[in-house]
This record gives sequence, structure tokens and C-alpha cells, in this order.
Amino acid sequence: MNAVLEYLLSIILTIETCLSLVPNFLGAVTSYGPEEDGIILNCAVVSDTHADRNLFRDRSDILRNAYAGINESSERIDVLLNIGDITNSGVRQDYRTQKRLEKKYIRAKYTVACIGNHDSWHESADPDYDEAARLFLKYIRSKGIKSDKVYYSTVIDGYYFICLGTEKLDLHEELPLYSDEQLEWFDEQLTAAEKSGLPIFVLCHRQIAGRNGMTSSLLPAAVDEILQSHSDYDKPILFFSGHCHTFAPENFDSENNIYYINLPSLEYNDETVNEVTDKGGMGLTMEVYSDKIILKARNFITDSFIDGYRYEIDF
Repeated sequence: MNAVLEYLLSIILTIETCLSLVPNFLGAVTSYGPEEDGIILNCAVVSDTHADRNLFRDRSDILRNAYAGINESSERIDVLLNIGDITNSGVRQDYRTQKRLEKKYIRAKYTVACIGNHDSWHESADPDYDEAARLFLKYIRSKGIKSDKVYYSTVIDGYYFICLGTEKLDLHEELPLYSDEQLEWFDEQLTAAEKSGLPIFVLCHRQIAGRNGMTSSLLPAAVDEILQSHSDYDKPILFFSGHCHTFAPENFDSENNIYYINLPSLEYNDETVNEVTDKGGMGLTMEVYSDKIILKARNFITDSFIDGYRYEIDF
């Protein structure tokens, strides 16, 4: 019976997806693109997408419209970065929604994603971390990433993308969520990445306490200590986090040669620049050049960059 219901839900969602395309064709969409010639990596960065199997919530519509907006880049997106909470409950049906929408709208050559607390639950009413981790690994493997651990690194055009991941159910704050083995691996990966002579990108759903205006975190302090121990590297190291669902000037922070970027939620935020709540669609564009990185906050649904939130990192 469950298989039959799941099949019927899949058909309904497919029909609903097709019907929802009409407004996108009728509405005017503003394309965007790199500021300069010679871009090496054209990236879109999002977090907290919270893909949901529930057909009576608006999350599928928000993701559909946001992804359609990402797809309007005048130059193909090289890498889509998802900073965790890919799904709302870490179940197969949620991943199915996410993958269907990505396949339909996202033209990115590569996807790099890290596991979030919602992805670790496998239904919050009946949490099962092992099954949740299995489904997350299945998802990233579908993107061409071969890993048997929820933390991994991948190299794209010579650039290292290092993803940290919670190794326990991130629901009841059972510590530690990140093992000593993972932290040692993280330090080793940064050392290996430095040999590339290129900027390094780190993804972790949890934020760092003391950064981006955050006063607390379940992320070990050792993560920041490891980052700062590599601050003498002559190229920037960017640490992307999510989880907080907020958007404020503190979302961009730096010390020495380490840059801390906390992403708003693509789904919905607790506060934004101009209003208390928003209807989602917020993320970043990242343009990587041979001598600089340009980060800009963008609402992919309203097709607009956010004034005052452009950051240029020269190196």
C-alpha cells in the first residue's frame, strides 16, 4: 500500500509541477551574469532548501521559482553549493522532490552539498540517523561524488570544496556531532588544498560561535581553531554555513585570511534587510576569477540583487 500511495503522490506532484510552469513562462524574468570577462567558476550558493514531500505546503513552489531564477544566469552555473538542510525530514520522498526540481531547473555542471540537521533526522517523529545518512550519501553520489562518509572533499577545476558533516542525529544535541577523526581529516584536507595554490571553499551547515554574530553553536571550537591555523595561506579560505535562517550584515565576517559567510534560507527567513519575514528565494552568487572572488546576495525569485551586499575578495 505504501508503494502505491508513493507512486500516486509522485504522479500528482509531476502534474502539479507541469501546471505551475505557466506563470514562469508568462512572467518577465531578469537574467544576470558575471560582472567581468575571464570568470573561472560561476557559482550559485544556497542553504536550507528544506525540500518537502507534503503537497499542501508552499515549499515546492518556492524552490521551483528560486531554481528557475538561478537558471537565468547568462553563463551556465559551474557549481551549485547547498549548505545543508537539503530536505525537511531526511526521507526518500523529500530527496525525490529535491532531485526532480534540480533536474528540471538547475543547469549546474556540479552540485556540492553538505548534510544539515534536518537531513540527519529521517522523520523527526521516528528519527533514524543511519537511514538518514544513507539517503544523504545516495543523494551526493547521484551528483557524482563518491564518498562513504557524510564529510568529504571534492576537487572541481583544481579548486577544493571541503564539506563537514554531523555524524550523529542532530536533533537532541547529542555531543559531539563531529568526531576527532573528522577534525583531524579537516586539518589534513586544508593542508592538501593549499598545494593547489587556489582559494579553498569549506561547507558546513552549522555556524561557528563567535562568527557572523552567533553566540552559540554545536560546532566544536576546534573547527575555527583549525581554520585560523591556516590563515597564513596566501589565498582566501571561505567558510560557508547556514542553519540560522537570517539575513543581516553579520552574515559576512572575516578574520585574517578566513572569510565566514552565513547563508540565509532559500525557503524562508526569520529576518531580512527590509522586512521581518520574506517569501524565500535568497542566496548568493559567487564569481571566481584568477585574482578575486565576488560575492553578491540575490533574491532569485524577485530577480534582484540586494543593495549593499556585494563583497570583493582580492588576492
